[in-house]
Parts: sequence; structure tokens; C-alpha cells
Amino acid sequence: MSKLAVLLSGFGSRENRRHRRAKIRWPVVMTTSNGLADGRTQNVSLGGAFIRCTQKPKLEENFRLVMTAKERLILVNAEVVWSNGSKSEGKSTHHEMGVRFTKLSSNDRSFLSGVISKHT
Repeated sequence: MSKLAVLLSGFGSRENRRHRRAKIRWPVVMTTSNGLADGRTQNVSLGGAFIRCTQKPKLEENFRLVMTAKERLILVNAEVVWSNGSKSEGKSTHHEMGVRFTKLSSNDRSFLSGVISKHT
């Protein structure tokens, strides 16, 4: 197989992810350089989350994130890895971003793994 074929072998495939994602909608609060920001997860994996929020994130910004699950609070350190700007829905505007978890306790990782298993 040529080098180009190897490079393109995953191109166009649906996803190339390390962790399974689950469609989980949890309220979140982020402590960023701009202060507190509210949001909601759209999907979550052991490696990160897709979040809709009220404030525009800064790319590669590191911050604290608290996800409110029904049974507990999950506290993580995270960084913004992508943002696709603002979206308008009716009278409200939100921002969408992908975050990578940079620090997640083993207890929270275990809890999150169980929740994701139930949702996938």
C-alpha cells in the first residue's frame, strides 16, 4: 500500500475517535478567564465533551468544568480543542465547542464510564 493510501485510509470515514460518545445532556458551569459560563453537554466521552454555552470560548484555553449529573457533580480540568462560533435559535445565541478532559479523577472516570455504557 502506498504512503498516500495509508494516509487517506481513514479519510471520509464517519469518525476516528479514541472513546465512545454518549448523547448525554448535563448542565455545566465553566470557570474561564472571562469568569463563570453556563452551558450544557450535547455528548460526552471519557476523553471530552461537546458543549453548547452562553459565552464564546477561547481556543486552547484551559479551565475548570463542573458537570451536574443526576447522582453527583463531576469536576474536571479541560481545554477547548475546537469551536465553531455562535448559533442562533430564536431569540437566544449559543456557542458550540469541543473540550478535551485534561484531568479527571479515577472515581469520576469510573462513574462516567458506567453512564456512557448505559447510553451507547
